[in-house]
Order: sequence, then C-alpha cells, then structure tokens
Amino acid sequence: MSGSQNAPEAAPEPHHKRMHDLFVDYGPSLLRFLSYRVGNESDASDLVQEAYLRLSRVKNQDLIEKPVAYLFQIAANLANEFHLRKRKSPVTVDYDALAAFGGDGDDDRFQRDMEARSGVQALERVLGKLPPLYREILLLRKLDGYSHAEIAAKLELSQHTVHRYLTRALARCREELSE
Repeated sequence: MSGSQNAPEAAPEPHHKRMHDLFVDYGPSLLRFLSYRVGNESDASDLVQEAYLRLSRVKNQDLIEKPVAYLFQIAANLANEFHLRKRKSPVTVDYDALAAFGGDGDDDRFQRDMEARSGVQALERVLGKLPPLYREILLLRKLDGYSHAEIAAKLELSQHTVHRYLTRALARCREELSE
C-alpha cells in the first residue's frame, strides 16, 4: 500500500479540527451560558448543538477573527430567538372572569387596566396579521432593541431590506390600529 492512500484519513480537515477543538474546549461553558439564558439544560443542550451547526455552516471561516466570541454571539442570538418563539405562543386570559373578580374598590384603576389589556389584544391582533418576516423584524427592533445591522446579520438580509420591511410593518400597524 502506498502512503498516499492513507493520507486523507490520517489528517482531518483544519475546519473539522477547529470545530472539534471549540466543542471540547468551550462546549461545557457554552451549555452553562445557554442554561442560564433559557432557564433549563434540556433546551440549552439543543441550542448548543444548533450554535455549533450554524458555526459549521459559515462558508469562509477564515474570516472569523475570534471564533469563540462568534460562537457565543450565535448562542446569544439563539437564546433570543428561543424567548421570541416562547413569547409568540398564545396566552389565554379570561377577561370576563377577570372583570367579575375586580371588585377591589378601585374601579378607575380596574377600568384603566382593562383598557390597557384591550390595547394589548389589539396589538397582538395587528401583529398576527403581519407577514412573519415583517413581524420578526419589528419585534427584534422594538422589543429586543436590535439595530438594523444586527437584524440584517441575524436574518441574512441587507440593511436596506430590513429598513424597508420595518417601515412597511410599522405602516401596516398604524393603519390597522387607526381603523
């Protein structure tokens, strides 16, 4: 047998070696980081795998100056996405039962609370009518405080597209709420 037949098996690709080293060296701390951010180790474990998967999909990894920082930023973004998905799950409130329970003597405050809840319901209805990408961009900007550049990087869009979609989402919200 010649030595050239064994060469591809003997030397792992540098990309795979870097990924393996990152996993061995930082996997446990990444799991702790995500466990703290999402509140449980089971979901955090899934997010750790997703973070490494997303890092492995980066086409030109040589451009990443600080792979550990990049990996943790991916993980932080995944934790934010996790909480965003969690917030989108419907929460039901029986407002009639709440109104019947409200007899604490402060009718003005109760009325203001009910009006505020009604406003939240209207906003949820409006957000539900937006296209998913518009809604996600709007929530990332207004709820999570991401900049246009951060949203563009997160969603793999141009900043111009993020700005345009955000403008359209806000216009639709204003339109719906004014009706």
